[in-house]
Amino acid sequence: MADTNIRNFIFGIFLLAILILLGTYAFSLIEGVDLFNSLYNVILIITTVGLEHNVATFYGKILVIVLLAFGIGLVLYIAIFLGSAVFEGQARLLFGGIKGGLVRMRKEKNHTIVCGYGKLGKYVCSVLKEKKQKYLIIEKEAEKCTGLISTGESILQGNALEPNVLKKAGIEKAKGLIATLGEDSDNIYLLMTAAELNPKLYLAAKAEDEHAVDRLHKVGAKIVVLPQVVGGRQLANAFLEIEKTEELETVSKKK
Repeated sequence: MADTNIRNFIFGIFLLAILILLGTYAFSLIEGVDLFNSLYNVILIITTVGLEHNVATFYGKILVIVLLAFGIGLVLYIAIFLGSAVFEGQARLLFGGIKGGLVRMRKEKNHTIVCGYGKLGKYVCSVLKEKKQKYLIIEKEAEKCTGLISTGESILQGNALEPNVLKKAGIEKAKGLIATLGEDSDNIYLLMTAAELNPKLYLAAKAEDEHAVDRLHKVGAKIVVLPQVVGGRQLANAFLEIEKTEELETVSKKK
């Protein structure tokens, strides 16, 4: 849909340019003025600012009517399209030509791709930022992407399971990929796809089910984390130590 809208916009600009060029030539020929003044008057006609030249011929007046009819229509079409694009937050698609959604990407290499900006993905990015590591987030939800763009994060909106999205994220030049998608099956498929695109990647993933751990390792994951298990152990250890200290403790907190 975005590509179609962009093509329509470009086509509208093209038609307007043709109208101005042909109108300039016709105005010069009919009214007997030089090309520069003819162009100047055609622009004034199309923008409805006015007309400096006094049109004396019958065909000149017909030309003015034609220029007004088509010119105003094209200008309004372009103006409405631009206004709609800005209002709907599609200006990035218009000027960036990116299919698939919002994007704020730097040309990176040796970076880490974080797929999924859920609760775990958020903390992964927080640590990477703290360690001054280069990373790029791939997130499917537009609302999350909009918020991340406003904070200056490097973000690509799209489905991380699609190879073309991973390629846009520069997977061939990345050093690693961390899969934090919601479903184990998605994370398994993602690692398989990523390994095909770049066999040298360091792969890590989260797992919701213990049965998925072995499969994730088999498809290339060097690190697999079960958040519930890690969190449960930390909580139990903190509880067992509670009698040794009176201090309040938060096992995981955002600094």
